[in-house]
Amino acid sequence: MIMVASSQLRNILVLGRLLPVYVVLGLFKHLVPLRRLVQWAWCPPAGPRNRDAELLLTAGVVRISHLRGLRDRDCLQRSLLLYRVLSRAGADPTLVVGFQRLDSQIVGHAWVVADGNPVVETDADLVRFSPAIRFGAQGVLLPESRSTL
Repeated sequence: MIMVASSQLRNILVLGRLLPVYVVLGLFKHLVPLRRLVQWAWCPPAGPRNRDAELLLTAGVVRISHLRGLRDRDCLQRSLLLYRVLSRAGADPTLVVGFQRLDSQIVGHAWVVADGNPVVETDADLVRFSPAIRFGAQGVLLPESRSTL
């Protein structure tokens, strides 16, 4: 019983810490250029890589995204927050922005990669998107991602 209460309290504290940043990112994504926003989102690692913290924080980010009910419309906001918490946990994440042509429109999507794998989405979810921009540590635009977009 105490273990369950402790786990629930820990989850509430994680959500309480992540939610304000998520809200700020939602506002700033409309006001701040992407390159600057990604630089702001990156955090230096707090110590050695902590995979338990990564899992807990990733679950918290996904929960916040589901609370909004806009999972397919908050990909940049969610990915910026995930990039932030994973960089702080020492995971060395990469933020990726990709595009796909859908009928006569171009549709964008953002996601985070760590250890060469997408963190929240699956490869099957992302196969239709062509990666165009990648940001590494400290929000640095990675050289192979230069684009004319």
